[in-house]
Amino acid sequence: MSHRDSIHQYITSLEKYLSRLNKSDSDEVIKEIESHIYDALELQEQNNESVDVQVILEGFGEPRTLAAHYVDHILQGTPPPKGFNAIQTVKKGVTQGLYYSTGFAGFSFALFLLAIAILKIFLSDDIGVWLAEHGNSVIITFHEHPHIGSKEILGHWIIPVTLILSAALSYLTYRLLQVLKHRL
Repeated sequence: MSHRDSIHQYITSLEKYLSRLNKSDSDEVIKEIESHIYDALELQEQNNESVDVQVILEGFGEPRTLAAHYVDHILQGTPPPKGFNAIQTVKKGVTQGLYYSTGFAGFSFALFLLAIAILKIFLSDDIGVWLAEHGNSVIITFHEHPHIGSKEILGHWIIPVTLILSAALSYLTYRLLQVLKHRL
């Protein structure tokens, strides 16, 4: 029996025992186990070992037992079966990346808004929000000579507006980071 046939037979048997799960959960489990099988095969090939699919499949255990572990984990919340932790590690890495990038982006933009408010106090004629001549565009600039024919809108009201936006963005970023940290 070829490698593919052995794997296909194992997966087909496993699908039968996973029938208690809904289709999407069952498909996810099948994809995960299939991925682990092929990863183990690839590892054996890279280590120049003889590739023995039966040994790998025996390492996973009987399809009925493996399926029972996954069904119990998904339906009853028991600890995940061996190997399921690999997926959890990937999710944790993604969450950490999202955590740091969200914090950097949120707090950086909040600091930018705070800087606009502070600079408007000292350089009131050079910083502001201008409306283009025919109302086609809004320009937010730090420029000594604003565009000719444009009209400044907000004026000094930009200071409280940017301070409020900066505080709100900082708070929202902080709350989002708390939620993400809870999921780490």
